[in-house]
Amino acid sequence: MSRIDRLEWSQKVASLNECIRGFQANPSKEQLDRAISELRAYADAAEGGNMEIPSRFIAS
Repeated sequence: MSRIDRLEWSQKVASLNECIRGFQANPSKEQLDRAISELRAYADAAEGGNMEIPSRFIAS
């Protein structure tokens, strides 16, 4: 995994965590929808091969 790939993955995880924290701090429909949207985008990117995930974070 290249440095750029690690940085991209790290930024995406940070964004996901921020959305989840936002929902936990303010559990509203809008915050929930935002968190779900971020999770789906992450999953789609990972599944489509558009984003490399470090092997230690992949369940086998």
